[in-house]
Amino acid sequence: MSTRELIEKIASLPADKRAEVEDFVNSLSQGQGGNRDEPPPAPSSDLYDRISERRERLQREHGLFDTLPLIQELRDSGGR
Repeated sequence: MSTRELIEKIASLPADKRAEVEDFVNSLSQGQGGNRDEPPPAPSSDLYDRISERRERLQREHGLFDTLPLIQELRDSGGR
């Protein structure tokens, strides 16, 4: 696809989709994605701490449980 064809396709998009393309291109030009070889950025320690606290609280309240039946049900039903 030529640059001209790409520009024409982008120009034909609705305004909201053009904005998404612009955001994506901006993120690529700033080095924030697009390179699948780089690992994603590490989550903030605050987020990690909150997730860990919630996981530990759930384990204290409910104990361990077998997730395999839940996963099989989701896979079979498609989450419906």
